Amino acid sequence: MTTEFALVLSLARRKAGFVQSDIAHLMASHQSRVSELEHGGKFPTLTEIVTLSLISGRSFESLFSMIMADARRDLQKRAMTLPKDVLS
Repeated sequence: MTTEFALVLSLARRKAGFVQSDIAHLMASHQSRVSELEHGGKFPTLTEIVTLSLISGRSFESLFSMIMADARRDLQKRAMTLPKDVLS
C-alpha cells in the first residue's frame, strides 16, 4: 500500500477530530486494524473504504485517489499487453 494513502487516511482522521480508537469503534473493528491501515500495512476492505469515507466526510475518490491512480496505471499497462484477438 502506498505511504501517501496511509498519510491521507491519518490526516483525515485527525482533521475529523478522532483518535484511532474512535475510528475503530465506528468501524466495529480494533484499534490495531486502524493502525495497520494508517501505517500502510494493509489495504482496507470495501466496507472499510465506504465507512472511512463516511466518517471523514470525504468522497471515496478524494480519500483513495492514490490507490485509484495506481490501479488505473496498472490496468492501462495490462490492457496494452492483451492478446491481439481480445482487442478486436
